[in-house]
Parts: sequence; C-alpha cells; structure tokens
Amino acid sequence: MLPPASTNFLSSECDFVETSGHTIPETLELDLISEEISDNRIHTPPPRIAARFYRPTSTRRKSSAASSRRSSTSSMHSHQSASRHAEPQSSFIAQHQRRASIIEDKKARLADRAAHVDKVRLRAAFFKATPRSNTNREERALAAQQAREKNLAEIVATCAEEVKRAKGIAESMREKREADGRKLRKEMEERLAEAERRRGEILNRGGSVKRGRSLSQSRKSSSPFLEARETIGLDAAALRIQMVWRAHQARKSVKEFQAFNLSIKALSNKSFDEITDLLEREHVLLTTARILRLCGLKDAKAESVQEMATVRSFLSAFLIMGHPEQTLSNKIEDQYLCQELVNKARALLLSFETILTRLNQTKYTTLSSINSSEFSHLYTSFFTAFIAWKARDSEALINILIVQFTELETIWLSVKSSSDKAVAESYKDGIRSNQIILMARIKRLAGEKRYKQVISQALKKAHASHSSKKPSRIPPTQKVEQAPPTTTTTDDLIIVEKTMAAALHTLTPPSPPQNSPSSHVDTIRFAQPPMQGNRIITHEIAIDKEYRIGEDVLAGKSAVMQSAFENMRRDIASGNSDIWILAMAENVRAKLQKLLTEGKPLHSSIGEWLDHDLIATKLRHQSFSCDKFFEEMGHLLPKLCAPFRDSEIQAITQEKFHDPDIVSRLEALMYALDILQLDYANFLLQRQIPLILANAAKYETYQFMQQMSEQGSSLRSTEMAWMRAREKVMSEISRRDPENIKVPCNDATAEKVYSQMLVDTFTIPSDPADIPETLKLDQHRILRIRTEVLRIVTCGAILLQCKNLLKREVRSLWKTEATRIYTVLENTKNLEQAAQGIQAALESSRSMPNATKTLIRNLVNQTITASESTQTEPRDPVLRLLLTRLRGHILIRVGARTEREKHHSSSTAGENLTTLGLPEFAQKVGDIVHEILRVATVDREAHGQWYEQIIEKFSVKSTSGTNEMEIDPFPCGSDA
Repeated sequence: MLPPASTNFLSSECDFVETSGHTIPETLELDLISEEISDNRIHTPPPRIAARFYRPTSTRRKSSAASSRRSSTSSMHSHQSASRHAEPQSSFIAQHQRRASIIEDKKARLADRAAHVDKVRLRAAFFKATPRSNTNREERALAAQQAREKNLAEIVATCAEEVKRAKGIAESMREKREADGRKLRKEMEERLAEAERRRGEILNRGGSVKRGRSLSQSRKSSSPFLEARETIGLDAAALRIQMVWRAHQARKSVKEFQAFNLSIKALSNKSFDEITDLLEREHVLLTTARILRLCGLKDAKAESVQEMATVRSFLSAFLIMGHPEQTLSNKIEDQYLCQELVNKARALLLSFETILTRLNQTKYTTLSSINSSEFSHLYTSFFTAFIAWKARDSEALINILIVQFTELETIWLSVKSSSDKAVAESYKDGIRSNQIILMARIKRLAGEKRYKQVISQALKKAHASHSSKKPSRIPPTQKVEQAPPTTTTTDDLIIVEKTMAAALHTLTPPSPPQNSPSSHVDTIRFAQPPMQGNRIITHEIAIDKEYRIGEDVLAGKSAVMQSAFENMRRDIASGNSDIWILAMAENVRAKLQKLLTEGKPLHSSIGEWLDHDLIATKLRHQSFSCDKFFEEMGHLLPKLCAPFRDSEIQAITQEKFHDPDIVSRLEALMYALDILQLDYANFLLQRQIPLILANAAKYETYQFMQQMSEQGSSLRSTEMAWMRAREKVMSEISRRDPENIKVPCNDATAEKVYSQMLVDTFTIPSDPADIPETLKLDQHRILRIRTEVLRIVTCGAILLQCKNLLKREVRSLWKTEATRIYTVLENTKNLEQAAQGIQAALESSRSMPNATKTLIRNLVNQTITASESTQTEPRDPVLRLLLTRLRGHILIRVGARTEREKHHSSSTAGENLTTLGLPEFAQKVGDIVHEILRVATVDREAHGQWYEQIIEKFSVKSTSGTNEMEIDPFPCGSDA
C-alpha cells in the first residue's frame, strides 16, 4: 500500500528542512518563509535529483586515501564551518571545491614537471650542441704513452747494457778458462814428457845392470844342470826378427831427425833463413816423411807428391812456431786466424815431441802400442787452419796481382790510342811480358777456372775505364760522322740485343755444366729458381714498368725437387748422407755468394765456411754438424733479406729450421734462398728499367726476327686472325652501307681491322694454338682476359635475370651481389659449390618466396653450366647477347683513334655499360680495355713491319679482284 499523498509531501518537506540545516518557525507565514529562504539560502535540488550527482557517504574515500584532502582548503573550510555552525553549507559546494583544489594541484604539479622537463631538455640540447673537447684527455693519454715508451726505452737500454756486460764477463771468463786449460795441458804435457824421459833413463840403467848380472851369472854358472831353453818356430822367429829390425829402423830415423835439432826450444835460437834452408833440404823431407809414417800419417804412398805436400805442411809448423811474425801477416783482420794457427801448430809439435820420446825409448815389443790417433787429429786441425790462412793470404796476393795486371792493360790502351804506332810497339813487348808473368802467378794461385774469370774481368774493367775517357779526345768532326742513322738496321738491332743481354744477364741463373751427370744429387747441387727469360721480362716491362717477377715462378720446380728430396730422405735413412750434404753446401754457397758483391768480406767468409774440401774433410772425420750449419744459416739469412721479408724469414728460421727431419729443413732453406734470389733479381731489374724501356721495342723486333728465321716458322695464325677480322669489318660496312655509297668514315682501314683482330683475340674463346704469333708472349694474359670477360658476362646474365624475376629496375646497381658472385666464380672450381655460393649471395640481401628461390636456383645452374666451356662460344642466349654487347663496347673503346674519341668513349663508358645490362662491372671492363691498349702499343712498335707485309698481301688480293677497297698504310708507331 502506498502512503497518502499528503503524508509523502510532508515527509519530503521534513527531509528537505533537515538537509538545509535550518529551523523554520511555525508562526511565520508561508510567503515570508519562501521570501526568506529565497534571500538567505542556497537552493539545493531534491534528494532524488541530488542522488544522481553526489555519491553517498559510504562511498567516500577512506582515511588512507583522504590524507591528501584533509589539508586542502575546502576540507579545512568545511571543518571550520561545521564547528562554527555559521552558514549552512551544501555537500555539493564541498565536493566542487575539493575537486577544483585537486585539479589545481594536479595542474601545478604537471606545470612543475613540464618546466623540469623543458629545463632538462634545454640542458641536454646545450651540451649536445657544445663541441666535445677531448684535448685534455688526449694530451694526458699521449703523455702517458710517451712516458711509458720512455720508461720502456730506459728499461731496454739498461737491460741491453746488463746483457752486454754479462756477455763481456762471460766471454772473458771463457777466454780465461781456455787459457788456463791450455796452460794446464801444456804443463801436463811437459810433465809427462819429463816423466817419460826419466822413465827411459831408469829403464836404460836398469837394463844395463840386468844384462851385466845375467852375463856374470852365466860365467859363474858351472852347474851340470843347465836350464832348458825355449824353442820357437820359423814364423815366430821371423816375426821377432822383423819387429827388432823395424824398431831399429825407427830408432835410427828418430836419431836422424833429432840430429836436425828441430824442436820448440831450439827454434827460437835459429834465424828465419836458417830454418827455411834446413826445411828445404831433401834429406830432411825424406826423414820427416818416415817419422810421420811412424806417427800414423799413412794416407799417401811413400815418397809420393801427396806425401811430400803433407811433409811440407807439417814442417811449416816449425817455421810458424819459430818466427810467426815473419811467416804470417800482421793485418788486424787476420790476427784471430793467425793466433789460432799458432796455437794449433804448438799443440801439434808438442804431441810430435812426445811421440818421438816414446819412439826413442820403446823396445821392439811395444812399438805397435803407440797411439797415433791424437796426433792425426791434431794434424788435421792444424792443416785445416793452415789451408784457411793460406787461402786468405793467397786471395790478397791475387787481388794485388790483378790490380797490377789491370794497370798494365790501362797503360797499354792509353799508349796505343795516344801515341804513334812505332812508339806503341816499343811499349807493347815490355807490357805483354810483364802481363804474362802476372798471369802465370795468378793461374798458379787461383787455379785454371778462376784464372780465366779474373783475367776476363780485369780486361773488361780496363777497357771500360779507357772507353769512359775516350770520347773527350774525339774531334768534333768525328762526332758528326759517328751520329747514329735514322733508320733501324740489323746492326742496330744486334747492338741493342747485346745491350739488353748485358743488362739482364744477372737475372738469369747459371745453367748446370753440360758434362755433369744428371742425377738427383745434381738436382740439389745445381737447383736454381726458374727465372723467366730476358725476352719475357722485357715484354712485361714494356707493357707495365712496375712489373716485378712474382713468386709463382717458384712453383714450376716443386715436382722435380720433391722427387730429389724423397731420394735424399731415403739415402740419409740408409746412412749415405755425405754426397747430399756436399751438394747442399755447394748449392747454398753459390746462392749466397750470388747475393753478395765479389771481394767483400762476407762473400769471402761464406766461400771459406762452405768450402767443398773443408766440408768433405769434416765429413770424413765425422765432425760436420747439421744443427750448427742450420743455426749459422738462421743467423745469416735475416741479414741478407729485404725488410718486408723479415717476418717470413723469421718464421722459417725459428720454426722450420728446428724440424727433426734434415730434409725438411733443407727444403725450407732452399725456399728461403729462392725468395732472396727473387728479391735480388727484382732489385736489379728495377735499376735496369730505364735502359730496358729505351730498347724494348728494338729488342723484341730482333728476337722476333730470329724466331721467324728458324725453320718452320710462319705467320699463319696471324694471317688467319687478320683475315677473320677483315671479314667482320667488311660485313659491318655492308650492313651500314647497303646502297654502297662509300662514305669515308665506313672505309675498312687497317686500324679497324687490327682493332677487330685484337678484340677478337682477347674476348672470343678459342684454342690457344690459334693465337697470333705476334701475340704469343701475351698468351697467359689473353687466356686470363678471356676468362675474366666470360666471368663478367656470367655475373651480368645472372643479375639481369634475377632483376627481371624480382621485378626490379634493370638499370639499378647491385654492386654487393655482383662482387660476391664474381668472387665465388673466381675462387671455386666446382660447379655445385659455385651454384651454392651464388644462391647464398643473392638470398643474403634480398627477401624472396620459396618459389622464386627455386626459379633462381635453376637459373643459376643453367647459366654457370652454359659458361663452363672456355674454348667455344656459349650457347645460352642471354650469355651470347651480353658477350656480343660487351665485345662491341670494348671494340669501340679500343678503336678510338683521336683524343676526342678516346675522351668520349671513356667518359660515357659507365652509361653505355648500364644500357648494355652490365652496370656493376664498369671498373673491371675499364681495366681490361687499358691492358689491351698497352699490349697493342707494344705489339705495333715491335711487329709493325710484319703487319705491313700482311696488310700489303691482303690489299693486293682485294684490289686485284673488285678494286673496291684500299687499305691505309699501318702506322707502326701510333699510340693505341
């Protein structure tokens, strides 16, 4: 049931009054009440309407969330109003004020935050705009680095000084120990000699006493019981007689030698001339030979030349010990060698005197017990040092004699050219006689082979010095008459050939002797890096003056050398290593001496160190050490190599020289010597480049003339290539001029035919045998350019078809993909690997669906399979189209004659290649064109006269029939 309407109205009115907070007097009239209310209070909506706008009290914020509102102005105001009960306040006003306060607070906070953000942004922009200055930090880092380097330098210097001081102390201690050891050995030998002497005296005295006692006993013996004597056979008796006889002869020889008074003590009391006269007597030589045979030196036959040489070498020890200053040289650089020789002579003579004492005191039964191995070893050591000193002394004497011979030859040349014939003849006899004497002495000291070499060098030197002074005395009239002719004659070509041969002779390794047996040992002995011929070197320098001989020439001898190394390894394993070591030493000595100037100290020391006879002697006495040999080579090679080879040589010496296999070490050593010779040849080549460039064309002309003069030589391939090129030019003219108007620019000139032949030779795949004879020296270059052209066309075909499949602009540059594909084709030999590499290069930078990937894979396989053949034209239509376009582009650039045409073709090359579909390969095509032009220039200068013959031949054939074409003369010296 709903309440009555009056009741509802009254209840609503009461609620309204309670809400407003006022007490309405009952006595007032209704109009007064309404008027007062309208003037003094704020009208609020009824509860049903206010409930829509205001939240109930239960939904207000809790104490934890209302903390921020308690301090607000509206809250304080509401509390004060509630406490004072001043005016009735509505909850709507409070809510409104609180909301306004919160909004203002948020606005203030947001404004502060925005101001802070702007401040931070401005500060960041300011610091970002301010240029960074790291000067102080860089200066501090640089100062720290300099201080560190300075400290390191000081430490290194200190360590070096300490090491040097320690080495000096160690060296002095070693010398002191050696001196003490020598002194001790000398004292021990003297004591032993004195003990032997005393022992001999005691034995002699004891023997004489015993003999007397036995004789007396035999006289006094009258017993009937006689002792039974031992009976011996005839052989034993003969043996005893021989031993007694040999002992007697030995003691006799010793007494004869002692009569000469040759001993260390007696030598100081005799003069140099007395000792020399004594040692030259024949009786002394024969007696000494018998004594040396008793001492164990029995290598030669009795009284033979070799034995006499041994005796004279041994007697030289007495001369060296008695008067070393007069016998040996006093040069500072020879002091160590002389001192070593004196020490070895003293040790030899002390051992000899000890053996003489034993021979003099030994009975016949103990004569064979004398140990002669020590004496033989001392003699070998002395003889080696004596030969080394003699070689150095003879070298100095040879140099003096050569200087005298050269001076005499220079005097004779100057007298001959500046004096009358009669005066020159009077000088000639005296000069020639003195030269003959000098030549005989040089031949005796240097030997037959070296004698011819040094005499030839001396004559060349004398004539060269004379010819350098000769032009100053030529009258002016003769100078005019000697002017070179303007035309090139055969004599001029011969002179140029000799000049080039003289300039390039140092680059060609010496060939092995013709009469030497061909064996694996000779392969090691005469192994040389396979240098290129003079004609090839001249041709390459004429094309590129920066040309240097590459290391690829060393790969040519690897197979032969490997076979020799395997044989060497087998022989060394079986114990036959001496012949291989001698061959190795001879080869190493020849290569090292070729790197040095003859006559220099290092050149001479290498010759002495690696002397064939010395090493053979060491091998015979088993004193040669391979480890020491390679250790010395490890110290020597870094001194001879170029600076850019330091790391490579260091790696060889530190790693490969310590290999336990001696053959592997030898292989590494020969490789190191080969690259050193290669660098030395390039160094000499660099010095001769101006001379080579000046005579290259004439030299090639002479060499080609010699080639054409051989039996069976012709220009068949050149003529065939010229004929095919001429037919192409004629067909192109017919295509451009179908009405036969004969425009001058369309004439088939020799220039066009030659350019067509050159482009066809360099770009058309064909058999290498079809290359023209005039371009045979460029065969490797032609084959390489053919491969590069085919590779460029293959890359272009792949990229062009991929652009079409992916709907990309054909003229766009895919430089990265082109470089990767070209590298893959250049480095891979297998078609499957090449296809995988190209596919990866295309997919790495382009996203594509699987179907497109499959199409591209098939396309790549098809293209690289079609481009596999290098001797026939490709059958793939895209490859053929691009190859024809590229060939036409190269022909236009090669056929440009005037400067305007050259400039236009080079400036528009990139645009033309873009039009042709090869925009990524402008640089590579330009390099190919430039190389072809350089080859054309050299070819024209060298073979111009043969091209003129071919032009004349084909010109006669064409004009005799139709008389439609006249070929212009071929300009041999024009620039390509």
